Amino acid sequence: MIGVEYAKSLIETHSNLDLCMEEFKTFVSFYDTLSPIMKSPSISYEDKHNIIEKSFKNFSKDFLCFIFVVIDNNRFSELNEIYHEFKKMYDDKNNIATCNVYSSVKLSDKEKKEIISFLEKTFNKKIIINELIDENIMGIKLVCEGETIDYSLESRINKMRFNI
Repeated sequence: MIGVEYAKSLIETHSNLDLCMEEFKTFVSFYDTLSPIMKSPSISYEDKHNIIEKSFKNFSKDFLCFIFVVIDNNRFSELNEIYHEFKKMYDDKNNIATCNVYSSVKLSDKEKKEIISFLEKTFNKKIIINELIDENIMGIKLVCEGETIDYSLESRINKMRFNI
């Protein structure tokens, strides 16, 4: 639960959460590159701070200070967990839901827009979709906010069987 505590403190202290989200997303993309350096006991905290400052000089002071706290408390290995918890809190605060859309083929832009529109009306939230290809599905299955909306052929056949 370390991630929850750090994410909560970041939400409470950062002055611009949209900027923070963008910076955090970018920073996490460099995790594999930075990890050996940040986890190394032979590199001083001061040197680690300098590496971060020079590498991310365009980032906000608020975010860099947060990263320094993570490093100084030897929590760099939990950075991905912290990011995921922060993203959940950020999305909740901004009324955003990320939904998985399973289909056997890549969806067209028009289909994606229709699905997003349907989900936004259904859940009354801004929707971000993850398109996932599952060749075993004939149709579409939507998973959002813990709810599954199944428009697959298999689901329709099972409903027909149940009704007969």
